[in-house]
Amino acid sequence: MGLIDKREGVLVAISGGADSVAMLHMLSTHGYYCVAAHCNFHLRGSESDSDEAFVRHFCEELGVPLHVIQFDTKRYAKEKKLSIEMAARELRYSWFEKLLDQLSLPVVAVAHHSDDSVETFMLNLVRGTGIRGLGGIKSRQGRIVRPLLPFSRQDIELYCRAHKLKYCTDSTNASDAYVRNKIRHNIIPVFKSINPSFLHAMNNNMSHLSQIYNIFTAQVEAFRKKAVVEIDDQTLISMQELEKLPEPEPYIFELLSPLGFSSDSIHKVSRAILTKHWGRLWFSSNYRAVVDRYNLIVQPRLEEQGTEVFDIEVGQEEIFTPIHLKLRYRDVGADYAISRDPMVAHFNAEKLEFPLTVRHWRQGDTFRPLGMKGFKKLSDFFVDNKWSRVDKESVWVLISGGEIAWIIGHRIDDRFKMTDKAKQAIEIKYTITKSTQDEQ
Repeated sequence: MGLIDKREGVLVAISGGADSVAMLHMLSTHGYYCVAAHCNFHLRGSESDSDEAFVRHFCEELGVPLHVIQFDTKRYAKEKKLSIEMAARELRYSWFEKLLDQLSLPVVAVAHHSDDSVETFMLNLVRGTGIRGLGGIKSRQGRIVRPLLPFSRQDIELYCRAHKLKYCTDSTNASDAYVRNKIRHNIIPVFKSINPSFLHAMNNNMSHLSQIYNIFTAQVEAFRKKAVVEIDDQTLISMQELEKLPEPEPYIFELLSPLGFSSDSIHKVSRAILTKHWGRLWFSSNYRAVVDRYNLIVQPRLEEQGTEVFDIEVGQEEIFTPIHLKLRYRDVGADYAISRDPMVAHFNAEKLEFPLTVRHWRQGDTFRPLGMKGFKKLSDFFVDNKWSRVDKESVWVLISGGEIAWIIGHRIDDRFKMTDKAKQAIEIKYTITKSTQDEQ
């Protein structure tokens, strides 16, 4: 068993079922130093406690040290908004990691076998995981090893009979309430009736698909180095490089699916890129993808822009929330000069009404751009200047008397500009701090 070094030992996950019983027996009787770990998830009432008692007795007979933990799995699943299966998985693997560190053991052995691998293939096929999920279960993933993968469920049951090993039977395995059980009981038997060597054929198929995926992964990594840039918490995927690909969707899938984007969303993102529908937006649970003119932009989901407003009182010289603005009150003389820096706005003090207000722009907002006589919707102003959705979402406006006086950092309203008759100016400087950059 090349996955495990006899000199270093192994943590063995044991549920009490035939698979884990056979694995622990096989490893311990072949000279491997084993420490067993059993999780009582308290999902089957007295049956769960009975399994724990069996495991304790079995480990005593083998002379294998045992660690047991109790979980309130249903409560954890409710708190984390997870399925029972996912909750149990998170709980056990988190505990295994802690035990490995505590006991200074390199790996934990879990009892997945070749039938499990085929069932996982079927599950991933239904879920739409792409080619990544069609290579079957890996014999090693990080600190998890699976020494029984070469063996079938039938092989394991034969081993137990040959060595007169007792084991527990999980009553839920007979229920079709779980998707895996539906596949095990209803789908795989049909394939076996067509091809008695179905499991062997599937394991060969999964091996080939895994090799193909490794080749494709290398291509994706080469594309990532050339076309993907990380800036703060944003990922920018070059639209120019995507358009060079003969089939961009598989690459987009590999980049977005680990972030929780569904197959359907990724397909729609790909279509939007091909048809040049800029500004379209898709969400996963924690991220969003924006199809911009120059990049596919991926970033953490932003909370909906609130209606909160921030006031600047008369005489106030500086604010730090929600953005950093410095105000300077100046008398206007012959030598007064107006800066060309878009981050500095010069206003006729007589035109501004305090308190001033800072807020995010809203749909329907209008202003009179400097140098123009007519009003313009901010949304049209953004389109004219080819601003992306991300650019627009970071925009703040300065309000005076209910009117927009400044698209902060971009353009002031003509009604508030300095004139030859102005006697006093208010200069407002916008400074982009680190926190502001993080927000944007």
